[in-house]
Amino acid sequence: MISWHRVARAACSAVHLLVESLAPDYCAACDAPVEHEQLFCSSCGPCPAPPALDAGLDCWVGGGYAPPLSTAIRRFKFSHRADLARPLARLLPWPVPSLGSGAPAADRLVPVPLHYLRLVERGFNPAALLGRALSQRVGASFSPELLRRQRPTAQQSRLPARERRANVAGAFVASPSARGQRVVLVDDVVTTGSTLQACRRALYAAGVEHVTLLALAAAPPS
Repeated sequence: MISWHRVARAACSAVHLLVESLAPDYCAACDAPVEHEQLFCSSCGPCPAPPALDAGLDCWVGGGYAPPLSTAIRRFKFSHRADLARPLARLLPWPVPSLGSGAPAADRLVPVPLHYLRLVERGFNPAALLGRALSQRVGASFSPELLRRQRPTAQQSRLPARERRANVAGAFVASPSARGQRVVLVDDVVTTGSTLQACRRALYAAGVEHVTLLALAAAPPS
């Protein structure tokens, strides 16, 4: 028996890929036309190199949080530019270096979650869009259900560094189905690492075997 739902989905996917391949690419920071799969135009400049991070974070990032990357991320998050998720996701390092050569990159790709109140306010979770785009590119399992933010928190970017850890302490809970999994957490920007550490504690408490973070950008350590 033919599943017309699957046929329709396949047709839509084919049309999407065709349109994506034929449509011109645009600079993620200013929308100027660029060559295919080029992220930034020559006027905006190259992607800034990622800063050196604490090795204990096990964190891998695409670049430093400075223009033009920071400009693109702000447009993505605060100007309703969900369309930038796919080109920006190309910056996420893959395969994950810390998991070793020859090993599967991860059992699950998990985005850092938003509380549902923030999700309603913003309309989308930037980390989830990035994680889904990455999973489609590399064929990894995208599992946003494994981690949940169980209470609302203040925006980390608005808090001084000393208050960020307390702000997210106990804010996350992981599903028991995460036990034994190797998880790669996906986020947009790493600043102090407090959110990552809170997510990591929740995942390890649920029995996850290993947790690594991928992010678009990181601010230089203060």
